[in-house]
Amino acid sequence: MSHEDPMDAGDLDAALGDDARGSAALNSRPPRDWRYRGGSAMLVFIIGVACGIPVAIFMPGFLTDHGSVVLGIVLGAFFFVTVVLSMMFVFRQPLWRWVFQRTEVEVTRFAGPLADVARFAATQKVDEATNAARDFAEIVLARYAWITTRRWLVASITGLIAAMAALAGSALLFEQNKLLRAQSELLAEQNTRIDEQTGLLRTQIALGEAERSVSIVPELLTISSLLGEETTRLSGDGRTGSVFFLDELSEPLRNRIVAATNVARPYRYLAATGVESRDGEAVTVAALSRRTDLAARLSSLPGWSAAPVDTTALIDRPLSPERGQIITMLFNAGIYQTELLSFRGADFSHAEIRLPTLGLMSLRHATFRFADFTWLRIVESRFGAAWLEHARFRNAIITKSDFSGIAADDLEPPFADDDAPEIMRTQLAGTDFSRAVIAATSFAHSTGLAVNFDEAAMVDCDFSGAIISAGTFRNALMIAPNFEGVDLRSVDFDGAIVFEADFLDRLSREAAPDSFIASRYVSEPVELAEAEAHPGFIELSNYYDPARLEGVSAYRIRRVEEFQ
Repeated sequence: MSHEDPMDAGDLDAALGDDARGSAALNSRPPRDWRYRGGSAMLVFIIGVACGIPVAIFMPGFLTDHGSVVLGIVLGAFFFVTVVLSMMFVFRQPLWRWVFQRTEVEVTRFAGPLADVARFAATQKVDEATNAARDFAEIVLARYAWITTRRWLVASITGLIAAMAALAGSALLFEQNKLLRAQSELLAEQNTRIDEQTGLLRTQIALGEAERSVSIVPELLTISSLLGEETTRLSGDGRTGSVFFLDELSEPLRNRIVAATNVARPYRYLAATGVESRDGEAVTVAALSRRTDLAARLSSLPGWSAAPVDTTALIDRPLSPERGQIITMLFNAGIYQTELLSFRGADFSHAEIRLPTLGLMSLRHATFRFADFTWLRIVESRFGAAWLEHARFRNAIITKSDFSGIAADDLEPPFADDDAPEIMRTQLAGTDFSRAVIAATSFAHSTGLAVNFDEAAMVDCDFSGAIISAGTFRNALMIAPNFEGVDLRSVDFDGAIVFEADFLDRLSREAAPDSFIASRYVSEPVELAEAEAHPGFIELSNYYDPARLEGVSAYRIRRVEEFQ
C-alpha cells in the first residue's frame, strides 16, 4: 500500500467538518485550538521571563566570560534535538503502531471503516458497527495527532533555528564585551603608565630647571666672601658686637645682592626621602619604626606612616633655597635689616629659609610672597608692611615678633614719604600659620584675608584693627587674644579652645560692627586635659606663667550655623 499523503491538513479539516466551506452550524463554532495556542504562548512567555530575568541579572558576567561554552552547549542541544526528530521521522510507523496500534494514517483509509459502519448499521449488526466505528475513530485520531505533531515539529525547529541565530549573535556580543572589557583594563593600565611617565617627565623638567638655578651658587659664594671681607673691615672700628648695617656696605655689594635675589628663580626639587629633621615627633617615630614587631601599636602615634616615601616626588610648590640663603648670609654676617635692599628691589618671594632661629631681623617692607618659614623659630623679628601673601609659617615658633602694619609717622627712610597712607598694612592674604606656636606677637592693622591659624597655639596675640575676613581658627588654642576692632566677617572659630566663658560675647562687643555673628557659635565647657592635649600646648606653656590658668575653665567653640 502506498504511504503517500495525498490529503493535507485542509482536506482533513474538511473531512472532519472544520473547513470554512462547511455548514453554517459547524462554522459557527470557534476554532477548537485557539485556547490551546494562547495557553501555549503564555506558558512559553512565562518560562522565558522566568529564565531570562535571572540570566540577565545574575549571569551576564558568566555569559561574557564563558560565551563559547554556552554557545557549544546550545549547539549540542540543537544537534541532539535534530537527531531525535530525525529518528522520530524515520521510525514513525513503529511509533504509530506502539501509540495508536496503526501503521498507516492516510486519509484514504478513512473510507473502509466508515463504509463498514454504514453497512453494519444498516444490517443492525451493533458489535460489528461498533468495531468499525472504533477503527474509524482510531484512524482519525492518529491522523490528527500526526498533523498536530508535524506542525509542532515544524514550529519547534523554526523557533529553535531563530533562537540559535539570536543566541549566536548574543554570544558574539558577549565575547565582544569580554574583549572590550579586557581592552579597557589594558587601556586603564596604559593610562596609568602614561601618567607615571608624565610625572617622571615633569620631575625631569623640574630637576633640569633646578640644575640651571643652581648655577647661581658660585655668585652666592662670592657675595658671602665679599660680605666677610667688608664686615671684617668694619669690625676694625672698635664697635661692640658684630652688628652691621646695610648702608655701611659698599654700593656694588648691595647692588650685587639685589641682583642675586632677582636672578635666583623658584623651582621644584625632590622632596626629602627621609624624615624632616626639624620635626622632633617625626624623628621619634622614625626611631621607633625599626621595631616592625610593634607596628600595630606604633600605628597610633601621630605622624606614623608605614608606607615608604616616594623618592620621585617633588615638593608641592616652587621654592628658591638661593633666595633663602641670601637671608641666611645676611643674618650670619650680623646684618639684621633688609629695608634698603627691599627699597632697591630685592625679591625674596618663594624664599626657603632653613635657619634654626631667625632672631632680631628687621624684614619690614620685604617681599616674601609664597616664602617658606616652616619649622623656623622666629624671635623678636619685625615683618611690618611686608608682603607675606601665601607664605608658610607651619609649625613655626614665633615669639615677641611684629606683623602689624606701620603708621605713616613710624615709617623710616627710605620709605618715609609725605604721601604715605595713614597705615601701611602687612599683607597676610592666604598666609599659613597652621600648627604654629605664637606668643606675645602682634598682627594689629594687618590685612589677612583667608589667613590660616588652624590648630595654632597662641597666647597674648594682638589682632586689633586687623582685617582677617574669611580667616580660620579651627581647633586653635587661644589664651587672651585681642580682637578689638577686628573685621571678623566669615571667620571660622569651629573647634577653637579658649579660657573665657564670655568669649563670644566679647567678640560681639569688640569686633568691627556687624562683622561677627555670635549666634553662629556656641561655647561648651571642656576639661583642662582636653586643652593640654592640643599639639602646641606643651611648647606654648614655655611662654606664659602657668599660674594664669589656675582655676580657669576651658571652653570649646562649636559652630552651629553654616556661613551664608
